[in-house]
Amino acid sequence: MLRIRIWQWPNLLALDAALIALVWQAAFAAALGLQVSAAARLVLGLSVWLTYMADRLFDVAQRPVTQLYSARHRFAKKYSRRLWGIWVGVLIADLITALSLLEATQLRNGSVLLALCLLYTALNQLLSRRFFPKEICVAVIYAGGVVVFLSLPFPWLAAGTLALLCLINCLMIGTKEQRIDAAMQVRSMTQLSSHLIVLLFVATALPLWFLHSQLALAHGLSLAALLIIQVLQQRIPVETFRVLTDSALLIGPAAALLLHL
Repeated sequence: MLRIRIWQWPNLLALDAALIALVWQAAFAAALGLQVSAAARLVLGLSVWLTYMADRLFDVAQRPVTQLYSARHRFAKKYSRRLWGIWVGVLIADLITALSLLEATQLRNGSVLLALCLLYTALNQLLSRRFFPKEICVAVIYAGGVVVFLSLPFPWLAAGTLALLCLINCLMIGTKEQRIDAAMQVRSMTQLSSHLIVLLFVATALPLWFLHSQLALAHGLSLAALLIIQVLQQRIPVETFRVLTDSALLIGPAAALLLHL
C-alpha cells in the first residue's frame, strides 16, 4: 500500500518543480527591475510541470511496480491514466496561453526551449539504461526556463550559477537514490566520483561575488542550505532527503524576494 504523507504531495504531483521555477523567475525579475507578465508566469509554471510529469510517466510506463522504489514513481504508476489525462489538458491550456498571449520574442525563445525539452525526454528514455547525463540536461534546461521570458540581454552568469545549483541538487538526489536508479536500471552521472559534488559547491560559490546583490543572496542561501543537507545526508531518509533538497532551491529566492519587499 502506498502511504503518502502530506509533505510529499507537492513532489508527487511535480508541483514543487513548477513553484521553484516561478519563484526564481520572480527573483530574477525583481533583482533586474523587470516586469513579467501573468501569461509568461503561467506558461513557465505549466511547462515545467509538463516536462517533469511526462519524464516521470515515461519512466514508469515500461517498468513493473516491483522495480519502482520511490514514492513518486509508485504514485505515477498507480495513477498513470489519470495523470496522462490531466497532462493532455494542461498541455492544451499551455499552448493556447503561449500562442495567444506571449510576445513574439518570448514565443520564439520558448519554442527553442521546448525543442530542447523534447530532445532531452527522448534521449533520456532511449539512453538512460546505458548512460545519459540527465543531471546536466535538467540543470541547463531548468535554468534556461527561468530566464527565457525575461526581456533583457541574457544574464549568462546568473543563469549559469543557477544551472550549477540545479546540477548540485540533481546529483545530491541521484547519489542518495542510487538504489532506486539501480532497480530501474538507470545509469547517469551519479555513478561518477562523489568528489564532483564538492567541486561543484566551490564552482557555484565563486560567481556569487560578481552577481547582483539580490541574486547573490538568493543563490548563496540555496547553496548554503544544500551544503547543510549534504553534510547531514547520512541521517536523512531518502524521501525526506529529496523534499529537503528541492526545498533548498526555494529558500534562497523566496528569502531574497521577501527582503526586497
